[in-house]
Amino acid sequence: MKWSTLPGPANFISDVVEQLRDGISVIVAAPTHAPVEMAAVFSETLRRDHWSIETGTADEQMDPLRWLTELLYLEPDQWVGWSVEKLFKQLPDGRAIVIDGVTASTWEAWRSFLMDFEVASRGHATGLRPVLLVVVRGVPRKRLQAPGAALALRTWHGVFGELDTLIYVDQRLRALRKRARHHKLLVRQIAALALWDLDLADFLLAQPEQDLFEPSTVLQAGRDALHREDAPIGAEWERGGVDQFDGVEMVHSFVLLNQGDQKLELVRRLWSAQAAELLPLIELRRRELAKGLERHVKCPFWLGGDRQVRSLDELEIGPLAHVARTNAVDPALRDRADRLAEYRNTLAHLKLLGCGEALDSRLHA
Repeated sequence: MKWSTLPGPANFISDVVEQLRDGISVIVAAPTHAPVEMAAVFSETLRRDHWSIETGTADEQMDPLRWLTELLYLEPDQWVGWSVEKLFKQLPDGRAIVIDGVTASTWEAWRSFLMDFEVASRGHATGLRPVLLVVVRGVPRKRLQAPGAALALRTWHGVFGELDTLIYVDQRLRALRKRARHHKLLVRQIAALALWDLDLADFLLAQPEQDLFEPSTVLQAGRDALHREDAPIGAEWERGGVDQFDGVEMVHSFVLLNQGDQKLELVRRLWSAQAAELLPLIELRRRELAKGLERHVKCPFWLGGDRQVRSLDELEIGPLAHVARTNAVDPALRDRADRLAEYRNTLAHLKLLGCGEALDSRLHA
């Protein structure tokens, strides 16, 4: 599944393209670990919209004016006096130029160039302006100020949400293996650990199911497998270590792991995934169990000497398990009631279920 089709990223891409249509050049600022094909996705989107585009990767320590002039095969009469304004006048109307490869080491030169380009753009009709889309990676947000009337800054921050990751993991898991009864639980657990990092999600998808219930161990393996010597994930936004996820500032799982996770945040995330999926399932199984016990336990009856039970469906799973244990019922029903009560009690005390417990067929039947 393509990340660019997910709701959050698709909306981000649409907003950027809309600004380009309005004649506004756009800086897309992203962490070093944002999707590597980001510029290619924008180029593909613009081509589908019938734009005339040029693309290039500015991976050299070269003056941006000279680099762009050479990219476009322009030949100034002389380099002395060649300027951004003169370059702008040579560009065809309605042309979009998508530039990738700008990093923290080259950003200041590009920022100056873009400010001059913005000034040159103002004197041209908005519907006919040539525009730039520049993908900048790994630059701290405090260094990114460069907008103007004809230049916008769009930051890759808060783009992904839980729904995006759940959709991605669900579709990838369906493509990898036959859908299991506990499919949704695995999807939630992987999404809870990966958050916005789809490379980590892909790694987790390839791991044995039982490993997903040992967050520290599986994340250590993921960190080792995905580690990049040239750009390790760090604690800052520009290094991929923090982002806004559904409006909440969240820390990447690898950063928590590196810091020792003193507050057990990784366990809490996994518990949240289990609780969201399994507590409703326990309630469904409770209702089924109550119906199955009706032929063994006659109502009304007194529970604890002071509570009259008119229907088994009135009882939560704990009291229902007690009723099953204190009456002559099918041992299988009694065992199911005990297990469901145990799982409910574990989750209610903010504790994780182990692999065997969370994947118990009595939950997912």
